[in-house]
Amino acid sequence: MKRRDAILLALLGKLAGPGVAAEAGFPDRPVHLIVGAGAGSFPDQVARRLADQLAHRFGQPVIVHNRPGAGGIIAMSEFIKTPADGYTIALATMSQLVFNRYLFHELPYDADRDLQPIGTILNGSMMIVANPSFPARSLAELVSISRSKPGEIDFAIPALGSPPHVVLGLFMDTTRTSFSVIPFKTGSDAVLQVVGGEVPLFIDAVPVVAGLVQSGKLRALGVTGKSRLRQFPDVPTVAEQGYPAFVGEAWMGLVARAGTPAPVAARIRAALDGAIQSDSLRQYVESAGGQTLVTSPDEFALLVQSDVAKWGKVIRDMHLSLDR
Repeated sequence: MKRRDAILLALLGKLAGPGVAAEAGFPDRPVHLIVGAGAGSFPDQVARRLADQLAHRFGQPVIVHNRPGAGGIIAMSEFIKTPADGYTIALATMSQLVFNRYLFHELPYDADRDLQPIGTILNGSMMIVANPSFPARSLAELVSISRSKPGEIDFAIPALGSPPHVVLGLFMDTTRTSFSVIPFKTGSDAVLQVVGGEVPLFIDAVPVVAGLVQSGKLRALGVTGKSRLRQFPDVPTVAEQGYPAFVGEAWMGLVARAGTPAPVAARIRAALDGAIQSDSLRQYVESAGGQTLVTSPDEFALLVQSDVAKWGKVIRDMHLSLDR
């Protein structure tokens, strides 16, 4: 009986073809995770914790490859050249899936055509901060000062077209203010200038500014998300300070190549869900001012399309283009 069953299974495997057999055994070798950010950055730190958790669930190593530059375009350009077999996946940001389609007239990838959503990982707020010598101690005071000097006050951002830049654009539109926007190569470069008093204002992800706010080297004026941050309970949101419709959050997710077989995508999705719920990843994300976010592939796709509509309008209104 056992011999007959074994022969039957072997015949079924041949009829199904090698592709089906390979899908059933996924993964049977290392998986590669492409990240469009440099080593030590927040996306990189998230990716490495995610990779550890995925490896535990896959039973195979997950190797992180950093491909920073050009708003994540370099990473995506490399990613879309890989086979759609699940053995190469990518950490995807709002820049790569939403912003870049408006910031660049010619992209080497199409986020809707070339990428297959697996699920989100996290979302998080940004923080608006000031050098302590700047007179504003609240957003109301910041808005009042800005309106008295439209376009004259410098406001640092980590890079042109970055999520903090676009959120600042929404802030200026919502509050009817204007600033002289000063871009830097990275958030670390920008924050040094703000601490040194060269530029009075700055917006970026919470991990970039948290320690400096806690030490008194920067003053927090507001957070851009839906709710206050656990580590900064006394810093109100922009919405609380007179702009109830304002929400400016950034998210990250995981994508596969379009055409990845459904059983493989489901295996990755299951491992991702487990990774997100792990204490290691959850605690790190929360310490950085964010929260883990579990969604289905369809929910992730809907989030992308919703943000395409929301942030596309903001970018168009900013007349922002990075390749012309």
